[in-house]
This record gives sequence, structure tokens and C-alpha cells, in this order.
Amino acid sequence: MYEPYEERKRFKIDFESLKNKLKERAKNLRYSKQATTIIAILVLVFLGGITGYVTYTSKVTEIGSKITILEKQMVACQDNITSCYLDLQNTGDKLTNCQTSNENCESNLQNTKSELKTCDDKNDELSSSLQELESSMSDWETKYNKLDEDYKILQSEQQEMECNYAKEICGRARMNYYYVNGDMSVVCCTKSEPDYCAEIPGSDVTIKQITC
Repeated sequence: MYEPYEERKRFKIDFESLKNKLKERAKNLRYSKQATTIIAILVLVFLGGITGYVTYTSKVTEIGSKITILEKQMVACQDNITSCYLDLQNTGDKLTNCQTSNENCESNLQNTKSELKTCDDKNDELSSSLQELESSMSDWETKYNKLDEDYKILQSEQQEMECNYAKEICGRARMNYYYVNGDMSVVCCTKSEPDYCAEIPGSDVTIKQITC
């Protein structure tokens, strides 16, 4: 009974030891997988970090360039704003001056309108007076023309009378020239020269020939 027992005991499998070894191997295998996974993750993280760093650096450079451009644009805009502000201030000053000038012009315009109305009223009055004067002048011209005509007739008659009188007075003395003194007296002359007259005439006297 003993030997068979021993025989069987020699071929008995130590399940507990095998179980522990399997657990240890499984544990080591799990650790190995975890390590592999961790290494893979670290590699990916490293590669991603490098790619991210390059991308980050590129974006930082791009953003820096954009910021520099924007800063220059802001400076240019600030200069333009300053220039526009100065132009606006100058325009405001000019506008103020124009408003003042406009107010003065409006005041002058009102005064001018008032003066113009006064002038218009005066002009109407003068126009009415002018029409009256023109009408009166027309009447006086008619009268003047009539008087001038009468004067010329009378002058002609007077000259004819003087000539007839000189013909009768001077002709008897055989003197064919005469002139009339300021007192309307007739003076006889033998020639048209002052030395050949009964009285020497003044410088403004005209010696006439008897033609009637």
C-alpha cells in the first residue's frame, strides 16, 4: 500500500505552485504590456510634443508677425487720427469764422435790404418826379421851340429893318456898309473896315454890307 502511494505521490502536479508561477508570469506579462503601453504613450507624447512645439513656435512667430503688422497699422492709424483731428480742428475754426462772417453778412444783408427798400421808395418818388419833370420839360421844349422860332423871325425882321434903315440913311450918303451900335443906332461906313466908318466901332461889332 505504501509504494503505490509513493508512486502516485511522485506524479502529483503541484497546482498551487503552478498557479503562483502563472500568476507571476501573468503579472510580469501585465507589467511588460503596461510598460510597452507607457513607452508607446511616451513616444506618442514626445512626438506629439515635438510636433506641437513646432506648430506652437510657428503659430507664435505668425502671431508675432501679425502683432507687429497690427502695431504698425495702429501707429499709422494713430497718425491718421491725429492728422484728421488737426484737420477737423482747423475745419471747425474755419466753420466758426464762416458762421461769424455769415452772421455779419446776414446783418449787413438786413441793413442793405432796409436801405434798398428806402432807395426803392425814394426811387419811386424820384421816378414820379422825373415823369412830371419830363412832362414839364416837354412842355417847356415846345414853348422854347416856339419862342426860338419867334426869336428868329423877330431877328430876321430886325435885320431887315436895320438893313432898310441903313439903306435909306447910308444910301443917301452913298455909303454901302453899316453896323449897329449897342444903343441900336445905325452907323454908316464907306468900306467894311473900321477906319472908313463915321464912328470907329468896337472889336465885337460886325460891319455889314447893305444888301436889301
